[in-house]
Amino acid sequence: MSDYTISLVPKVSRYVFDEVVVNDILKWLVSKDIVKAELSHCILGNLGYAISDGAQYIVSEPQFLPYQLDTNGLEITTERTVFDTGQNGIDRIICPSCTENIVDNEWDLDSWCQGFTNNLLCPICSTESEIQQYVFEPQWGFCNIGFTFWNWPELKPEFIVELQEKLNCDLAVVRSHI
Repeated sequence: MSDYTISLVPKVSRYVFDEVVVNDILKWLVSKDIVKAELSHCILGNLGYAISDGAQYIVSEPQFLPYQLDTNGLEITTERTVFDTGQNGIDRIICPSCTENIVDNEWDLDSWCQGFTNNLLCPICSTESEIQQYVFEPQWGFCNIGFTFWNWPELKPEFIVELQEKLNCDLAVVRSHI
């Protein structure tokens, strides 16, 4: 069996936040009993917040919640990250300037990852545009904060909207298969 994730990522390259924002979101999730308050080894490679009983209220199919799996928690990322689709790949990257699909061309995320720019240079029209203006199919996310749910079924749209309101910005929903 392989793992999969759903990441909720602000659609801004640099989300202005501090630890208070992250702590407030975590407190909110704990108060709703969605995740446990203590860090544990419930995600791959890092510490995360394990699933709790209230998770059943924020997913479309609660019968598929991964209570029995070791990898079943929430990972909160607080550094500039590309939230990609893993083995789900990428089919299209549409440039906002020339509207061409650049997926088969040489495009480079290094400058974005290192924080030198929030832009991506189109290898076809040579126009630099903010990375959030490109259309990635399937959806990718680019931000310095993100919330990744490991092995959870689809999240309810109402939950995503509620988190958007708490963060005061739109969210990309990135599904990854590892």
